[in-house]
Amino acid sequence: MLKNFKKNCILLLLSELRPGGMERLITHLANGLQKKNVSMMVVCLQDKGELAEEIIESKKFVRAIGSHGSKDIKAVWALRKLFKDFKPAIINIHDYSSLPYAALANLFFFNVPLMFTAHGLLYEGFEKLQKRYRFFSRFLSGFSAVSNAVANRHRNYLDWGKEIQVIPNGVPEIKKDDSLRGQVRNELGMDAHDILFLAVGNPRPEKGFEDLIQAAVALKSMTTGRFRFKIAVAGKLFDSEYCRMLLASINAENLKDCFMFLGFRRDTAALYNAADIFVLSSRSEGLPMVILEAMTAQLPVIATGVGGIPDAVGQAALLVDPQDPCVLAVAMHELMANPDKRNTLARKGQALVREKYSMEKMVDAYIQAYEDLVKIK
Repeated sequence: MLKNFKKNCILLLLSELRPGGMERLITHLANGLQKKNVSMMVVCLQDKGELAEEIIESKKFVRAIGSHGSKDIKAVWALRKLFKDFKPAIINIHDYSSLPYAALANLFFFNVPLMFTAHGLLYEGFEKLQKRYRFFSRFLSGFSAVSNAVANRHRNYLDWGKEIQVIPNGVPEIKKDDSLRGQVRNELGMDAHDILFLAVGNPRPEKGFEDLIQAAVALKSMTTGRFRFKIAVAGKLFDSEYCRMLLASINAENLKDCFMFLGFRRDTAALYNAADIFVLSSRSEGLPMVILEAMTAQLPVIATGVGGIPDAVGQAALLVDPQDPCVLAVAMHELMANPDKRNTLARKGQALVREKYSMEKMVDAYIQAYEDLVKIK
């Protein structure tokens, strides 16, 4: 077993543990490896980020280089020092911006197996960097992806001719807690019978939050006082044109009473407990952690059928077409008005996650992938 290898085996590398699905997976993976007594270290090219605190003994097991420039040669040397101190048996890279630095530091100084894990569908901004990443992908010994859709996208992007192992995301179970439910709903000014829709994700174009705002407009006209609802989005707002557009749309559509951006929240378990329905309006996804978290928290899920979502959830979620606010609103209204259907979806979702997307299964799959690479090496 990998845990019997020499001390300090696994190095997980990414840009920063900022709020996001990929970063959240790394916190789960790091904690899962520790619980199985597998030595590990998380290295961030930039800063540690807000999610670093979620890793057990983060001061000991998370390092940050502080590199913020483009083509920063000093970052290669900083990684070299960390590699030398840590002596990893495997380096698992989780984003493309980290790939060149890891490849160079490893090529010149260590030559241990490099494994790349692909998390998303490369929504925008990657085509101009394709030649660079195709070149550095030559130094990879292994490749994994969170879904078949993600694997196919990255295989084409890199012209990768070798195997890509699919390792689905896994999440820890979120327990029901009525006290947490009450706290958040009081904060949001909600009565016991009001319906709370929860969305989780940093506002970026691929998340399709403008579609969710327009769905709220349609849903408001459908309910006409019959139901009271709120839509809450947990995610870090940036000073970007896209975020400013979203906030302006909420004002223009007079949705301040029912649509709110909560910003970055650490109390995600409390948010899942407070919600009645989870909604995902994305235009592009791999295998969203947030859907799995919502399901393990026993929330019914409405999601757009993009990327790896349809294959992952099957009949355990209510799927709709992306970029169609009216269809999304109809689905939201359907679950608002049908408690039995909400309960049925909640049960199916929780059973699905327990069977296929548990933390235990995910961590074991990564350990097996690491072991296979060490054997090849």
